[in-house]
Amino acid sequence: MNTLYNLLLHLLTPFALLRLYYKSRQNPAYRQHIQERFARLLPPALPNSLWVHTVSVGEFLAIRPLLDALLAAHPDHNLWLTCTTPTGRAQIAQYHTQHPDRTAYSYLPYDTSTNIRRTLDHIHPHLIILMETEIWPNLIRLAAKRGVPVQLSNARLSAKSLRSYYRYARYLMREPLTTLRIDAQTRFDARRYRVLGVPAAHITITPNLKYQTPATLPLPADIAAARTPDTWIAASTHEGEEQTIIATHCLLQQHLPHARLIIAPRHPERRDTIAQHIRDAGYTPRLRSQGETPRDSRDIYLLDTLGELKHYYRISDLAYIGGSLIPHGGHNPLEALHAGIPVTFGRSMYNFQHIRDALIHHPFARELADNRPETLAAALLALHDTPHKDAIRAYMAPYHNIVAAHQQHIDALLNEQKATTINIAQT
Repeated sequence: MNTLYNLLLHLLTPFALLRLYYKSRQNPAYRQHIQERFARLLPPALPNSLWVHTVSVGEFLAIRPLLDALLAAHPDHNLWLTCTTPTGRAQIAQYHTQHPDRTAYSYLPYDTSTNIRRTLDHIHPHLIILMETEIWPNLIRLAAKRGVPVQLSNARLSAKSLRSYYRYARYLMREPLTTLRIDAQTRFDARRYRVLGVPAAHITITPNLKYQTPATLPLPADIAAARTPDTWIAASTHEGEEQTIIATHCLLQQHLPHARLIIAPRHPERRDTIAQHIRDAGYTPRLRSQGETPRDSRDIYLLDTLGELKHYYRISDLAYIGGSLIPHGGHNPLEALHAGIPVTFGRSMYNFQHIRDALIHHPFARELADNRPETLAAALLALHDTPHKDAIRAYMAPYHNIVAAHQQHIDALLNEQKATTINIAQT
């Protein structure tokens, strides 16, 4: 199975490159650092590195408090950070500027045996931490052969993914999963990984890192000054959602004439398309990337920058969570709740199913019955007319020590590996 898997990856390589080229038409960053995806031209390695992989922005933001804790608790260790997307790389690059001597970063190489061996030879990691759903057979298998523990942190596995893995990849995954350590988000995730073949002794249930309450920092002055009443934000939107959101805003202004809208697309490179949708609806787009600011209620603010969404949640009164009006699986609604504002989302929230199931029982979260603008406008008005800050604050209050629980398991793996190394040396 490993031979077939590697052969398939090699056959798919030209198509992967074509896919990068296709995406680069909207985002030129996809053409950059392609060599890293083949474990070539990697930056210099750091000694005593922990290799941490996150797919993109959401996963990196979730694990970032844990990275801070690991750097503080282990001054003799450094971090090698990898990701898959340019937006994730941009977030990691910002983090690197804060810890230039203790972090290095690159794209995750394609999971061929050759690429992974080359990367392991370069980094020599003491531990590999993957986030949420990143199960890469060669990476896990070859790391285990070198005695490098691999942990899947904040792990989740939907029933649909379990069926797919079990049907198409269970023989390929059999060997890697016997060595993988799992920090599962819920008991349902833990049970699915057990069914997939992870030993029960390797699975723990650890609270979802995305519930971790972030440190509250002062708002940048220009963002704080942009605060106006009756502002709502459509966060992490995807193609097929913005036109519904703009139509919703038009309906909302019939009841709240001075309402303002901020659209924060998941992929900022789509700014031109979204700006045209805004003009087609009779509004004026104002782009954050060009230093523009809204002037009146006929302006719609386009947040086409990275790393600022958390600030704009704090100057908004309501939030729609994108990726949920279309069958994409939604994005993290907890970021808005951390800012103290109520949320609404569509029916496609399978990427955050457990969080969705918990939130819909609370008055500060509304799931839409359909994807019509009238339905979204009605939900926003209902949330607007009822104060929710105290209820949201009470709901989020318990989630302050989640990072400590995750760090405890990572420390145990590092101590276990250190003890193994000492025993081998003595022998």
